[in-house]
Amino acid sequence: MTDIKTRVEIAKKVVTGNVSMLDMLETAPATELMNWGIELAAQIAQDTNGMDDTTAEQAMEPRMKALRQFLRGAGNWAAGKYDAASRPDLKNKMSEHWKTLRGKDAPVDLGKLLSLVDDEAITPHQLILNLKELLSLPK
Repeated sequence: MTDIKTRVEIAKKVVTGNVSMLDMLETAPATELMNWGIELAAQIAQDTNGMDDTTAEQAMEPRMKALRQFLRGAGNWAAGKYDAASRPDLKNKMSEHWKTLRGKDAPVDLGKLLSLVDDEAITPHQLILNLKELLSLPK
């Protein structure tokens, strides 16, 4: 059975090995998003503590996929790749990815999420910071 530290490192590598999803961003927002993704990947792996490898892999697979899709969507969003017509779809996709990776009870304020999408004055880095703050779960 893989120890939890190894499992966490493997999960982090899934995020860091997928840097192409952040190519559309400048350094500061890309770094912020990457670090957040690494943190989330580590939390997903930590949730498998005590599970055998097969069970852990089955538990992590859909959540890690949702994490990659969430990060890619957030990066494209911050880079301004969504127009007004695609924003409602973006909100729904981001919400679903978040709930898959954090659990169905994960808090998502869709109104605030949509207002972030609609704020054209916000910088990509600030958007990532605001998104992270909005979706952060209490510790």
